[in-house]
Amino acid sequence: MTRRPVLLATAAYLLLTLAYTWPLPVRLLHGVPHDLGDPLLNAWIMWWSTQAVPLSAHWWNAPIFHPAAGTLAFSEHLLGLAPIAAPLIALSHEPLLSALGAHFLAYTLTRRHDVAFVAGLAYAFAPYRLAQIPHVQVLASYWTPVCLAALHRYGDDGRWKWASIGAIAWLMQALSCGYYFFFLSTLLALWLVWFAVGRWPARRVLTLTIVWIVAALPLVPVLRGYQTILRDTYGFSRGLEEVGLYGADLAGLLHAPGDSLLWRWLHVTTRGESEIFPGLTVMILTLLAIWMAGPFAERQDAPRARTVRRIFAGLFVVLVGIWIIPIVHGPWRLTVAGVRLFSVARPDKPLMLAVLAAFGYLATLPRMRSAVRGRSPLTFYLIAAFLMWFLALGPDPSLLNMRVLYQAPYGWLMRLPGFDGLRVPARFWMMTIVCLSAIAALGLDQFRGRARRTAVSLATLGLLLDGWPGVFNVLPRPDLRPSPPGVAVRLNLPITDDEDALSLYQQPFDPVPVYNGFSGYAAPHYPAMREMLKLHDARILQAMSANGPLGIVIDHDADADGTMRQFVLGFPGVVREQAHPAWSSYRLPASGIAPPADEAGRPLAMKALTAFPSQPHAARAVDGNRTTRWSGGVQTQQADFTIELEQPTYVGQVVIELGPFLTDYAQRLRIEISADGSSWETIFLGDTRLQAYYAAVRHPKEIPVVFPIGRDNVRFVRLQQTGWGTHDWSIAEIRVTGR
Repeated sequence: MTRRPVLLATAAYLLLTLAYTWPLPVRLLHGVPHDLGDPLLNAWIMWWSTQAVPLSAHWWNAPIFHPAAGTLAFSEHLLGLAPIAAPLIALSHEPLLSALGAHFLAYTLTRRHDVAFVAGLAYAFAPYRLAQIPHVQVLASYWTPVCLAALHRYGDDGRWKWASIGAIAWLMQALSCGYYFFFLSTLLALWLVWFAVGRWPARRVLTLTIVWIVAALPLVPVLRGYQTILRDTYGFSRGLEEVGLYGADLAGLLHAPGDSLLWRWLHVTTRGESEIFPGLTVMILTLLAIWMAGPFAERQDAPRARTVRRIFAGLFVVLVGIWIIPIVHGPWRLTVAGVRLFSVARPDKPLMLAVLAAFGYLATLPRMRSAVRGRSPLTFYLIAAFLMWFLALGPDPSLLNMRVLYQAPYGWLMRLPGFDGLRVPARFWMMTIVCLSAIAALGLDQFRGRARRTAVSLATLGLLLDGWPGVFNVLPRPDLRPSPPGVAVRLNLPITDDEDALSLYQQPFDPVPVYNGFSGYAAPHYPAMREMLKLHDARILQAMSANGPLGIVIDHDADADGTMRQFVLGFPGVVREQAHPAWSSYRLPASGIAPPADEAGRPLAMKALTAFPSQPHAARAVDGNRTTRWSGGVQTQQADFTIELEQPTYVGQVVIELGPFLTDYAQRLRIEISADGSSWETIFLGDTRLQAYYAAVRHPKEIPVVFPIGRDNVRFVRLQQTGWGTHDWSIAEIRVTGR
């Protein structure tokens, strides 16, 4: 690329970036963009990487969610953003870097700076970015177009330099945003299938493979760390139901960010993570590019191909009709002479088949076949944009929250390692945006002379209007609230999402480990701890101060009635250190209490299980699989679970594993034992929150809740849940142990 146009484009991008993010550039040191949640988390992550050697045990064991281990892995590590001084600075320069990356890609495809400038605007100032301002890692997508551009250049001349630049860009993108490690890799797989398979010589493929393997080596300890912590230590994963909630809605194409200057009124759906409105200008440029390519133009074609195309068209029409019927009429079936030929209970399956039929029709078009044979960049980016959007819909695509597609491709990806740990498939939309920016450039490149200058000018104006913020919110930084002197650990109260995020902000100025945490996952002991604090149960304060003095800082706005302050002041030996209109701090002395006994003894053989309700599911409590459970249902009624041992014997403990059902501990539990099943002795009666807390701290994957028994001649053990709560009472696994 020649220097002068690049410098002019860079200057323009820089000025636009400063205007777009204003007043952030002048408030970097005393402001927080958008909100006091994720921006504070990301700032804390970046700070922590300056306090510990990355990838060391100390680095992984970040001082939040005390005393949990490996807590940095609960969210993104953001190591790829380390070259940038801080997340706030990254945010203020991100549009500039993204624009330059997209400019590089578009120039590689067209060899023209004017249309490349438009592509830079389309990528850097896309409306979607307004919705992601709190997530600096999502915005940090500038390596993606660089990677694609380098691959295009490597495909053209085969120079290893471009292979190296592409691999390094891929690595940096993966280190900047964990989502893009998976999402960009998916896009690159499509790129290689389209441009490389069947065209590149073996030596070129081998060179790229070697370079990519070398570039991937730094990711090995990162991926291994996440695997060891999230899977092996905690057993964390995202289920289909949870992931489905964070897929974009089909109607999200008409859902603009609320911060948009021009389109803030456009909200066809209000589903979270669905603000994927591409902008009117990009849609026009995309349609213009398709029209100029003329995929439906008449061209001589073989009769057989026309016949196949008509079949696909007919199938599409029929399947759309079948899809509409259950929406309008409800489930229906077709029977002939009392024989059911087929039935349609829901519309998602026929619509998925209709989509496949549409693909089949397009694949038989002469221009499409010609584009495939010629490996057309425009056709590739059109197909890739559609597929990336399709993946952004998640495993269960919906239209206005109604499921409309069956077995969507993202569900297939979730069978691959790592994809089931990603919560927000809607972020695939960023890959769509990079494709749309390339399409915009390729479409404009078809114009000549004055028409091109006019089109570029109109596109520039339209893209900026589509993506410009009405107001770029920058909040005042929170005030500093120091811990009491000499404390071992800190706790911010009351526990809320706001207080948890603010506790992370305080830590760089007051580096004391905190019980609070704010991240993609929460520590398994957190639900029990939070509930006990909410109920003002002093036992949790004793547990939290067992190994040293505990510092507590209470926000007065969140504790408007003062009950939390009264609760803390009731702790023996407490000292109020500071009192301010907005907050107060307290020092609790070390309690020195010993934790209850952990699981011990060998499991005893069981003869029979009796449960109410759900007797057929009782066997799930002893099937050796923590992902299955027996459940007594929501704790609004009594539930019983009785164990008969093989013979009367000494019973040391009853152990209930919660596993992934970490909130399903009994609100009030009675444990009784009997030698003959008719005469019963009560061994335990009370809530199980403290036991659940200790179990989750010690064994966060299994969460074995231990109840001492210590009796001889026991054959029957009966558990009765008699409390009231909003969660189920569940048993993932249960054991009765002896000596």
